Amino acid sequence: MTKKKKLRYKKLKFLLLLLILIGLGLGFKSWNNPKNHPDKQSGKSDTLINESASEQKVKIKVGGYYDLLAVKADALVAGREFPIVGQKTVGQFFKKNQEVTLSPNAEVEMVPSQFDKITVVNNEIRLTDSGNYLIGKQFPAGNYELSLAGPVTVRDSVQLIVQTFSGKTKQEFSLSSGIDKLSLTVSKNSFLRIKMGLNQELAVILKAK
Repeated sequence: MTKKKKLRYKKLKFLLLLLILIGLGLGFKSWNNPKNHPDKQSGKSDTLINESASEQKVKIKVGGYYDLLAVKADALVAGREFPIVGQKTVGQFFKKNQEVTLSPNAEVEMVPSQFDKITVVNNEIRLTDSGNYLIGKQFPAGNYELSLAGPVTVRDSVQLIVQTFSGKTKQEFSLSSGIDKLSLTVSKNSFLRIKMGLNQELAVILKAK
């Protein structure tokens, strides 16, 4: 390789590295910008209704984080992106004009997520809905012991995921019995995402260590 080619190769490597660093810096800046924080990206209350006997696609008018309640549907779930009928999903993010699918004769209430602080009772935090919980606002960052409460059956399993605001998974695990206990350390500016099953009487209990 000639000196000119070596010099050109070094310049290309430097430029590529510089572009990568700039991209990472912009991404970090974007998610740490107060305007992009989840509790600053509230949507607008809306009710999605499908009165037909077949699935229907609709678009989300205003992007942001929403708490969803599946009021009714002919199917088990109100839609591909929506909860089981009668259940809630909290902190669900939708982009503006994102296309979603409603089940036949489905109705879903959408309320902007407020990420309200969760009351601590007897040193325990009780989470009963599927969705995203905002660590550092709804409950403090720190060390917790996690367990399930309620009538747990052999079919029950709850999935828990610690995610960044951009959706990157940091940790993933599950609880599947009333005697299961997990230790977890969580930091602020991230989500604890919970995926509940069919059992509406279950709750995830976080007990500070």
